[in-house]
Amino acid sequence: MSRSDEKRFLRGEFIGRTVTVMDRQMHEVHRGTVMWETKNMLLVGDKNYPKKSHYFIFETDGGSVRVDGSKIAYKPEDRIKRLR
Repeated sequence: MSRSDEKRFLRGEFIGRTVTVMDRQMHEVHRGTVMWETKNMLLVGDKNYPKKSHYFIFETDGGSVRVDGSKIAYKPEDRIKRLR
């Protein structure tokens, strides 16, 4: 995935996407669907994960995107403005 495609993805909606939650040592913690997103948390399945202390690997049509949660720790509506 190119850098511009990655930025476009990060500015989009996460709810409904399949994601693998990884801890800071890159060990898989959970895999599931994003059910809800707040400024500091992603609800994956029935568990909340703090964005700042996890990595998230989102599946896309073109492969996968690894995201450092601390770089997306904004309100979903503000992420579009901040990630230009």
